[in-house]
Amino acid sequence: MPFYFFFSILGLLIGGLLTWFFLADHPFESLEVPGGPVDEAEGPLLAKEMAADGYPIDEDIVVRLLHLHGNYVDGRIREAQAAAEAARFQEGQTQES
Repeated sequence: MPFYFFFSILGLLIGGLLTWFFLADHPFESLEVPGGPVDEAEGPLLAKEMAADGYPIDEDIVVRLLHLHGNYVDGRIREAQAAAEAARFQEGQTQES
C-alpha cells in the first residue's frame, strides 16, 4: 500500500517517455511535403505573385524551379545533376569535334 503512489508516478513517467518516443518522430510527419508533379496553375500563379512583389520571373523558370525542388525533396536531385552534367559533357564533346 505505501508504494502505490511511487509506482503511479513511475508509471506516469514511463508512459510519458514511451509516448514521446513513439510519437515524437513518426514517419507520416515530415518537414516538407513530398515533391510531385507540378500543377498547371502553380507556375503562372507563382510568377504572378512574384511580379506583384516586384520580382518579375518567367513562368518557365518557376516551373523548372518547382521541378528541381521536387527532385530535391524526393532525393532525386543527384540524378538530375548527373543527367545535366552528362548533357553538358556531351555538348562539350560535340563542340570540340
